[in-house]
Order: sequence, then structure tokens, then C-alpha cells
Amino acid sequence: MEFRLLGAVSVATEAGEVPLGPAKRRSLLATLLLRPNYPVSVQRLTEALWDDEPPARARGVIQGHVSRLRTLLVAADAEMYGVELVTQGTAYLLRMPETLIDSHRFEELVTLARGQRAVADAVTMYEEALALWQGPALTGVHPSPSLQAAAQALEETRLASVEHLAAGYGQLGEHARAAALLRAEATAHPLRESLSAALVTALRRAGRRSEALDWFHRTRRLLADELGLDPGPELADAYALALRGECEEPVPARARPGSPPRPTTPAPPPDTRTAAPTRPPHRHPHNPSHTSTPNPSHTLRPPSHPPPP
Repeated sequence: MEFRLLGAVSVATEAGEVPLGPAKRRSLLATLLLRPNYPVSVQRLTEALWDDEPPARARGVIQGHVSRLRTLLVAADAEMYGVELVTQGTAYLLRMPETLIDSHRFEELVTLARGQRAVADAVTMYEEALALWQGPALTGVHPSPSLQAAAQALEETRLASVEHLAAGYGQLGEHARAAALLRAEATAHPLRESLSAALVTALRRAGRRSEALDWFHRTRRLLADELGLDPGPELADAYALALRGECEEPVPARARPGSPPRPTTPAPPPDTRTAAPTRPPHRHPHNPSHTSTPNPSHTLRPPSHPPPP
């Protein structure tokens, strides 16, 4: 049995998916799954199902959905897996092993990946974590502020994991693979500069300098049109290195089992040209008449994100 939040909210069994019914019932289940083994008050459930305008019979409607959900779980033999929906006073609690929830396994794998010393091991764990996603988190629920915030938090952790995975590919010398991963995400999230900065770097290190420059200019125009801003330091520094044509490829970490050996290439000669002026530390509003050249001596580091709450 698996409870899924990383995509459409659903419950999967060996016999197939449990027919959960309407969005309100899925919202109730999602709210319980976001706090497994903790009592969830009727007030919290009401906010998840109706925002600020619940009907007069909200409590009765919630009781009806809980009763129907409990019946569905019993019919799916949920008790065999240690799953039970119980009432505690005026609250409800979904007692269950948290490992049955895909979002819990995702966050657990991400935490483990962040603690790995071996790059190859971290890469494997990030791949396993991201493979759990089947679409945007919490699809099919009522779009209440509480559930939207939970979905956004999960998505932020996913994007951070993508960036860490791409950085791991880069450390293993798999720059083309990093570029393919980052291009898909940067296309879907064009205003997330950290993705575009990492993509510019991956393309440069893969020997695709013209693509790196093209992506930077595409992102710069989008930032100016949508936000009225120039690129930030991270993206600007990635562009500066691509503009200078510096490979600056890191020494590959120990490759994963089955990876072909990478040929060694001589280091490029030192650049004796004069460095461009340093970019001011603050962000400039976009101004077509204003050009600022970033400091090309900076190099990208994998983004650092705190673990989800």
C-alpha cells in the first residue's frame, strides 16, 4: 500500500487505486497525510476544505468524508499495513507507518543524500528521491492556502534536489547529463535564476559555449521583461566564465559503478587578460542603458537549501 502526495493524491494497493472520490475527500486525506500520527483538528480540516467560507454544516460534512474514507481504507485492508483512521476528541488522526507516504520517503532520501560524503552515493539517492514524483504535488485537491503552501514547500525541495543532483553529475564529470536535467527544469521555471546559472555552467563545461551564452541572454531578457531586473551575481558570474570560454572543469569525483572512464584533458593555459570590474553586491533594477560586468573570478557552488520543515 502506498499513499501518494507527489502527484495526484491517491492510495495505491496491489489491487489498484482506492476510489477516493471528490476533491474535498482527497483534500481531507492529504491534510491528514501531511501530519501522520498527529491529531488534526476539525478547524484545520475546515480551512483545508473551504478556505475562509465554510458552510454552516462543515463539521457534519467532514464527519461524512471521514466515515467514507475510513470505510474505503478498511475495504483496502489498510489495517494489514498498520493504517487506521481514528477519532481523538474533536480531532482525527491517521495512524500509520510514515514510510507508506511517498513524500515522507522523498524527504528522507533527500536528507540522506545531503549527508553523503561520496558524490556517487548522493547522486544515487537524489535520483531515487526524484523518481518518486509523478507530477505536481497534491494534484486534485481543493486549492486552499494551507494545501497550496504544502505543495509549494514540496516543490521547492524537489527543485533544490534537482540542483544538487545536477551539481553531483558535474562533480562526476557528467556535464551533458547535468545540462539535460537542468534544461528541462529551467524551461519549466524560467525565473528561477539558480537553475539557469547551473545550466549555463553545465553547458560551458560540456563544451557547448554558444548554447550557454544563448541561454543567459534568453534569461536576461525574461528577467528584464517580467521583473524589471538584471541577472543576479550567480547567473552573471556563470555568464562571465562562459563569455571568456573557460572550461574550468572540476576534477571528476569517483565515478559510479558502470560509468565508463573519462579521458583526461590538459588544463587550459592561465588567462592573462585583465579581469572585468567587480559587480556591485546589490541587485540592480533593469536599465537598458546600464551594463554591469560581473566578476568572472567567482565560480558556482551547489546551492545550499535547508531541509524542509
